[in-house]
Amino acid sequence: MNNNIQKARQYIDCFNQQNPHIGGCCCFAISPTGSTGSATVTVGTTTTGAPGTPASVTNSGTATNAILNFTIPQGITGPTGSTGSTGPTGPTGTAGPTGTTGDTGPTGPTGDTGPTGPTGDTGPTGPTGDTGPIGPTGDTGPIGPTGDTGPIGPTGDTGPTGPTGDTGP
Repeated sequence: MNNNIQKARQYIDCFNQQNPHIGGCCCFAISPTGSTGSATVTVGTTTTGAPGTPASVTNSGTATNAILNFTIPQGITGPTGSTGSTGPTGPTGTAGPTGTTGDTGPTGPTGDTGPTGPTGDTGPTGPTGDTGPIGPTGDTGPIGPTGDTGPIGPTGDTGPTGPTGDTGP
């Protein structure tokens, strides 16, 4: 038997043993010994088939110059591996464009009154304003106490003599 055919058969047998869940089988029909001559077997392509389909081998060559093309189904997904360690931090990217201004938020609470500042310099005196109107006369106040009698004044000049009066009874 040709060495390449033996290799192909071993490859398929090994695959079927390692993947019994697929249930596929590759079979070979071995023909009776023919006339002596040279034959070649070449491995052509290897294609991944759909999961769960059987493995297959097709000959795209001739009986004496075989080119074997293999279709091997994809295996089932294995278990998730453990999480790897965190990689180093990458460089900082460039700043993006400034976004639009958002709505104004609500007014916050009034803060505490701060300390009184120092008294400033006195400003210049302003101009005198207009005189206001005279107010109403107030009530008369109470009469005060009588004062002391003043000194007697000097005697005045004697006046002229008056007319003679009638003789009496």
